[in-house]
Amino acid sequence: MCTVTWYRQPGGYQLFSNRDEKPARKPATGPELLEQRGVRFIAPVDGDCGGSWIATNEFGLSLCLINGPGARPKETRSRGLVLTDWISAPDLASLRELVARSDLRGVAPFSMVVLEAQSPASVIQWNGARCDLIEEQHAPMPLVSSSFDPHGVARSRRDLLLQMSGGSSKTGVFLAFHRSHEPERGPYSPCMHRSDAYSVSFTWVNVMAGEAIMYYAPGPPCSSLFGESRLLPIGTLQDSARLTGRLQPCAT
Repeated sequence: MCTVTWYRQPGGYQLFSNRDEKPARKPATGPELLEQRGVRFIAPVDGDCGGSWIATNEFGLSLCLINGPGARPKETRSRGLVLTDWISAPDLASLRELVARSDLRGVAPFSMVVLEAQSPASVIQWNGARCDLIEEQHAPMPLVSSSFDPHGVARSRRDLLLQMSGGSSKTGVFLAFHRSHEPERGPYSPCMHRSDAYSVSFTWVNVMAGEAIMYYAPGPPCSSLFGESRLLPIGTLQDSARLTGRLQPCAT
């Protein structure tokens, strides 16, 4: 129950995520500066399991996760903890290696968009038995998950984004899309409202040359302002001696 969009810009990209959840879940915290395998990243933190659904690391790599279709196994590990493990990868090539070595048994199905500053987006899909990497041209955008009417909700939101954007990429259009109640306030609108679930937060990541900023609205996008933000300087493996040897855990 989420909606994720993105677009590329000179020197980086922008990423937007509505998180839809049931009210019984504990509230998440706003973006925090965290570290995994010596790699710094920013992410909001899930209140129940401590992982996250969206994160950006100091190399400009971002991951954003939504629930996937298919039968849910008896969960032994949260999907959000998979994301905060994989965010230690500095680039897509390293992420591929890390994914290949990961044991996802007991992890419920998910889709995860992967964004880098200088490369097309990719989507990782785990269906409970197999993990695939899909290149951007074959990955529909927005990524949408819904337990209400999966295909109908996805089609409605994709049609709305195309209608609002006209095929162009503008920040204001994407912000308006995520706050939208079209075609009406309810299960089909990007800002989702149902009796048993609703859009509980809105996250916006802006990656530019040299820095990433994560903005976070802790409530429905239609009525919540960005109250918290976190900035992270973006570097490369070549421009910092501090990173020497850091990536060994991701490559063995």
